Amino acid sequence: MNSNTKIKRYRRYLRFRNIFLSYLQNSLLKIKSFDQIFVIIVALIIGIVSGFGAAGFRMLIDLFRSISWGSGNFIDTIQSTPLYLKVTIPIIGIIIVSYIVNQFAPEAKGHGVPEVIDAIATKNGFIRMRVVLVKAVTSAISIGTGAAVGREGPIVQIGSAFGSSVGQVLQVSSRRINTFIACGAAAGIAATFNAPIAGAIFASEVIIRDFSAVTISPIIISSVFGTIISRSIYGDFPAFTPPVYTLHSPYEIINYIFLGIFAGLSGWIFVKTLYFTEDLFDKSQFKIGIKSAIGGGMLGIMAMFLPETLGVGYSSMDAVLSGNLPYLLITCLFFGKIIATSISLGSGASGGVFAPSLFLGSMMGGLMGQVFNILNPGMTASAGAYALVGMAAMVAATTHAPITAILIIFEMTSEYTIILPLMVSSIIAMIISTRLLNGGNIYTIKLLRRGVNVHGSTDVNILDQLSVLKIKKQLVDIINENMELEPFLEKMSQSTQPVFYVCDSNHKLKGAITTGMVRNFLNHMNKIPVDYVIRDIYNSNYPRIKDESPIYEVLRLMLESDILSIPIVDKDEKLTGQVLRQDILREYQDLLIQTQSVGHLASSLNFVHKYAHEKMEVIPGFLMARISSPSIFINQSIQSLKIRKNYHLDVLLIRKAIQDDFEDAMPEPHTKISKNDQLIIFGEKKHIEAICELH
Repeated sequence: MNSNTKIKRYRRYLRFRNIFLSYLQNSLLKIKSFDQIFVIIVALIIGIVSGFGAAGFRMLIDLFRSISWGSGNFIDTIQSTPLYLKVTIPIIGIIIVSYIVNQFAPEAKGHGVPEVIDAIATKNGFIRMRVVLVKAVTSAISIGTGAAVGREGPIVQIGSAFGSSVGQVLQVSSRRINTFIACGAAAGIAATFNAPIAGAIFASEVIIRDFSAVTISPIIISSVFGTIISRSIYGDFPAFTPPVYTLHSPYEIINYIFLGIFAGLSGWIFVKTLYFTEDLFDKSQFKIGIKSAIGGGMLGIMAMFLPETLGVGYSSMDAVLSGNLPYLLITCLFFGKIIATSISLGSGASGGVFAPSLFLGSMMGGLMGQVFNILNPGMTASAGAYALVGMAAMVAATTHAPITAILIIFEMTSEYTIILPLMVSSIIAMIISTRLLNGGNIYTIKLLRRGVNVHGSTDVNILDQLSVLKIKKQLVDIINENMELEPFLEKMSQSTQPVFYVCDSNHKLKGAITTGMVRNFLNHMNKIPVDYVIRDIYNSNYPRIKDESPIYEVLRLMLESDILSIPIVDKDEKLTGQVLRQDILREYQDLLIQTQSVGHLASSLNFVHKYAHEKMEVIPGFLMARISSPSIFINQSIQSLKIRKNYHLDVLLIRKAIQDDFEDAMPEPHTKISKNDQLIIFGEKKHIEAICELH
């Protein structure tokens, strides 16, 4: 076949693909008019595709594992592998993964779930489609070559990226895109563990933190169809064979309380070690390839002594559930897995932390079960039963998602009788870990360290996207601290600046002086003192910031000090610029409109009648409100009212009254305000409250 024939065939393929995608998009867009039907159909499609994606990902892992270590039992093949290959294979794997991630999709690095949460919190659910391919390949290489990570995080990110892409193609709202992301995550987890309920709860509890009926219904649909696809390929079997369990005495529940406490402490140790190791690798001066080689080499050394710590570790979990591991090996595997997972992710591997949490929980629970059986033989459940409960408790401790932890173990084992210990240990573990980790979990700590407030509103995270450097302004006038008062007063009378920054001869900021301060000073003087200089009257405690200061903190300082601008200094306290409050608000409004339509924000406020006003605080000290048109605004244009100048507010949207409904219109200078219109306004709290008093 010549090259021209190949090109023609490829062009025909592209035409066919584009026609098919266009037809599919148009068909789904037509269904959008039937909102609930549209959402259910899309959720069903996401569930099916994510189910096949999870199955394909597992096959990809098996492929790279067989290429790296050969076929057969993973642990046995590692033990029989020559020494030089035990060290070399993990090194090559992590180096390849680091290269692919840094070249094509940096967000595919790490365990995946934080990036999905970040996309929802700060990017309106936007995830690049290339993440699907990059994450699948890099995570499969990581796990296949021996990195001690799980496959659940990558599957969540793969399913979520597909859900996000579907939402972008269909041009739905950001809230709907977030729902589709959760659908992909739920289907991925459900397909992996054969656990449809746990998959839906995980997506609702961890990914979008929303249990409303409108949101969870499509998530359940996706989860169900993801499970159907998985069962059609792998069969309907529990992920683990549960041990026989009987609660011998009500007093035995005390053992599970202690198990929950130890799980909480163990979860804290795991999370702290993981992020300490990541920081250690990030702060090192080595190049990425060298870091990866160091991490891979350390994993290779572990393969020589504790090969069970590499990979996902399901076979070792089965062994401890069956009670077939001695306590000394269990102890070594517990600490070895913490180290191996931390090194893997710190040095650049791609994979999840859910399976390592299950592994650690099974080892910790199995060890405690053996201790309890020694202390009270015949009146305690098997060590395997404690290992099973430990798995749920550790997941609750690391993810702070106890409902997911309880349900996923229940569904993975189909063992209902153990549900009471699961509930007790999981809740206690979560409480202990939450307290020790100051409210963050293994996923959100990564985002909190970036300045993303996952517990706050989307609006706060929009504000966090701003930086001081972006809105930094150069200074017009700087006053020397030795300048005499009389020439300064003359300078001030000719300037429009409300504040002057005072520096010494080395350009170091000493303080600030405002026109109000000068006015108050002169009111107490009969005449201007001849010998007074600026340093005698300036405010040396005037707040200041640095280039890296969070905008949220900058705005808080401005509000507390009631100032309109704030100076920026470097590490030597030298003045480098200033930030104006009006610039922060202008940039915030632009981001707000770009990121999330004002109409969508307005709809989150309850319907208001005439002269009733609805307000909500979107950032500290600033409100967005929906108000009925004040009488003095009626039949006036936006331009003639000069709302920003006269009322210190911005009109974001006008809801024009049309019969019994409203139509949203962006405010233009010539737009006239009618009697029954509603205005969506934004501004400082005191100005919003003042305009709400108008009738």
